[in-house]
Amino acid sequence: MGVTPSSPFEGHEWIDLSHTLEEGIPAWPTHTRFGRTLYESQELGDVATHHGLTISEHTGTHMDAPLHFIPQGRAHYGTDEIPLERLAGRAATIEATGFGAGDLLGVDHVEAWEREHGTIERGDRVLIRYGWDERWATGREGRRFLEDWPGLSGEAAEYLVGKGVALVGCDTMAVDAAGSPENLAHHALLGNEVYVVENLKNLVRLPPFAFFMAFPLKIKDGSGSPVRAVALVPR
Repeated sequence: MGVTPSSPFEGHEWIDLSHTLEEGIPAWPTHTRFGRTLYESQELGDVATHHGLTISEHTGTHMDAPLHFIPQGRAHYGTDEIPLERLAGRAATIEATGFGAGDLLGVDHVEAWEREHGTIERGDRVLIRYGWDERWATGREGRRFLEDWPGLSGEAAEYLVGKGVALVGCDTMAVDAAGSPENLAHHALLGNEVYVVENLKNLVRLPPFAFFMAFPLKIKDGSGSPVRAVALVPR
C-alpha cells in the first residue's frame, strides 16, 4: 500500500475571520439587510430544506471589487475578474487598537510596525486590527459597530500601494474612517487594484504574519461579495 500524503495544512490551526450571516447583523444604512425565507422543509413534507436569501453584495464580511468606487478605466471591473492568486498568501496583521472615533492610521504607524515585525513585501496582504469586531452584534446592540470607527489615511493607503500589496483588510465597516467625505483609502487602493476586505473578525488571534485567504462569489460585474475569510496559523 502507498503512503497517504500528508495535508499541506498539517501543523496549522484554522482561524475563522468571518462573521456569521444572520438576521439583524450590522449593515450600511442604504444597503439591503440580510434576510432569509424558508421555501422548502422536511417538516412541511418536502424532500429537502432550502431558504431564499436577501443579501447585499457588501453584507457581513465582504470584499470590495474595484468598480465599487472606480467608475471607469483599467480598474473598473467586478468580483468575477479578480485574479484568484491575489487572494491567498502571506498577510501582515497590524495592531491599531489604540485608534478611536474617526482616527486615521498613518504611514508612521505602518513603518513602526515594520521596524518591529518585519518588512511588508510586494504581494503581501495587510490586515488592520482596530478591535472593532468586539462591537459586532445583532439588533440594537450592533449599532455601536456602525458608529465612529477609525480608518486608514489616504497617505497610508498610497504607501501600501507603493509597497505592492495585493489586498487590505480591516475589522471595521469600511477601510476609510466613518464619515469620510472623500474615501481616499478606497480610491487609492481599488484604483490600483488592491482589493479591500471589510468586517473581519478574530484578528486578535493572528501573529504578525500568517497565511490568509478570502474568496468572493463570481458575480458578473459585482461591486463586491460576501467572503469566507480564514487564516492558517502554525500550532
